[in-house]
Amino acid sequence: MAKPQLTKSGRLRLIEQLEALRGSGRSEALERVKTARKFCDFREDVTYFEAIREQERIEAKIVELERVLADAMIEDDAPTDRVGFGVEVWIRELPDGEDETYRIVGELEADLANGTISVSSPLGSGLIGKRVGETASIDSPGGALYFEIKRIER
Repeated sequence: MAKPQLTKSGRLRLIEQLEALRGSGRSEALERVKTARKFCDFREDVTYFEAIREQERIEAKIVELERVLADAMIEDDAPTDRVGFGVEVWIRELPDGEDETYRIVGELEADLANGTISVSSPLGSGLIGKRVGETASIDSPGGALYFEIKRIER
């Protein structure tokens, strides 16, 4: 299994999420279990079992985040003369499309609605290594799409 890739800002977001789960998330879930335990018949109480499942979900998420953070490759400060992991790239679909801006990130951070695309997505992988002024060809179900690299920034 490939190591997860994270940008520096993505790593910080995961650390914040982990700290929140270890702190208030864990303690609130434990409190819900204690409260439900006081008032339940253990054989049939849905509230109690939901509280237990929520506590288990939080503990599983903590373990998952710890594993990701321990294993992740963090972006380096590679030059911006080529499209690479962690850079922001301005592209234009050819022949006459509008300019679009994306940040190339790992799969865990990809969120098209927020302008981030995975380095392993068809568009992301097709842009990798290209320089300003070059054209990237991306295969799609409707045929090849072409994008001109307009600008690259870290």
